[in-house]
Amino acid sequence: MKKNKKITQGGLRQQQGQTLPTVVLQMPEIFHFDMKAYMDSLMNAKSIDYSCRVSLYDMYESAELDLHLAGVLDKRLRGVTRLPIEFQRDGVPDDIINKQLRSPWFKQFRKDVILSEFWGFSLMQFYMNEKGNISYDLIDRKHYNPVRREILKYQGDQEGISVDEFDNMLFVGSERGLGLLAKLLPAVLYKRGDMADWAQFCNIFGMPIREYTYDAGDETARRRLIQEARSQGANAVYIHPKDSDLNLIEAGNKTGSSDLYKSFADYWDGKISILVLGNTLTTDAKETGTQALGSVHKEEEEDMNADDRDFILDVLNYQMRDIFASLGFNTEGGEFVYAKKEKIDPKQQLTIVQGLKNMGLPLDDDWLYETFGVEKPHNYDQQKAEAEAHREAMRAALSNNNDDDGNAHQHDHQPSNDKPTAFKDRLKSFFGIAPHSAGADTDF
Repeated sequence: MKKNKKITQGGLRQQQGQTLPTVVLQMPEIFHFDMKAYMDSLMNAKSIDYSCRVSLYDMYESAELDLHLAGVLDKRLRGVTRLPIEFQRDGVPDDIINKQLRSPWFKQFRKDVILSEFWGFSLMQFYMNEKGNISYDLIDRKHYNPVRREILKYQGDQEGISVDEFDNMLFVGSERGLGLLAKLLPAVLYKRGDMADWAQFCNIFGMPIREYTYDAGDETARRRLIQEARSQGANAVYIHPKDSDLNLIEAGNKTGSSDLYKSFADYWDGKISILVLGNTLTTDAKETGTQALGSVHKEEEEDMNADDRDFILDVLNYQMRDIFASLGFNTEGGEFVYAKKEKIDPKQQLTIVQGLKNMGLPLDDDWLYETFGVEKPHNYDQQKAEAEAHREAMRAALSNNNDDDGNAHQHDHQPSNDKPTAFKDRLKSFFGIAPHSAGADTDF
């Protein structure tokens, strides 16, 4: 029997009458990191018997402040939440379970499953909330030791409470794996240092230096100039006596130096994109990029999204069944599937439809309207009947030109091809039933 039902998380400051939570959270340290701090944190996290991931996970949280990493990570997560998932038995959707899968918690759940690949793991506890819907808490990763499978009250603890003492726990990830963020951190740190140097370069060489002179020995004038300089902006100022000189020695190639900083930052942004998305051209437009190369990179990104979506289905079908059953939902005899296939490019879809039509295969009109996002007309049945009547009229008109044996009638006054209007008259007799249009004038 479980000793504890639910894990609580919070700070040391509690309301009157409340006890300390199961997990006491602490503010992360997210600034002033360098490569030495990264290497020390990585070694502490890799320790076999006394591992500690606290400082490494603080660096992970700091890395998520990088604009480029945050952007490509959000793009990857959007790739797994756009297709709806439903629970089916023999192809029939289960409305009770699917109502829960349409709730907001499920979208965030899919993101947390994928984030386990970046952080090393995700630990979640599921429960029914006061509204009778499924909900879950993501346990702070600094408070769980995945090797010993223990919940840590304080983030620096080496011993804690066994996770088996709590209900409805789901662990996704690797016990000793540190996730993709461990590989991304050097890129973020190098780029952060580069951006700091670049900002300092712009501050020194991008702003003019103001020069003030005063008579040597005039202390009052010197103080007045200092006060005026402070009130006129933050750019560089040089205040000196008239008898002294100021020589500014600038960099030989300021444009080249600035481009070097930019190239270094772009290099690491490209590496981040490759690791997170598998490509660069779907995120950054390059002068050397071509449409064909961009299409290849798009396919690589879609393959990665497909792997992520299959990963989510594996978690649902092989790890979440018992949790759903424990919460009162019957999952026997069914499976979690995607409600519809991934959307195909409309141009490719149109080519497929035209090919099927040319093969004589019947197509459902409602499916065509839904696939191409075209609104079905309100008088659809009337237009359908008129189109069918028009086709019947065309077939009847064509059949009237043939006898019962299938031979064409020989008209007494059939125009000769030798006359200029002969060919035109024959075309008129053949297309006479076609609707007239207000097109351009022709000889016919």
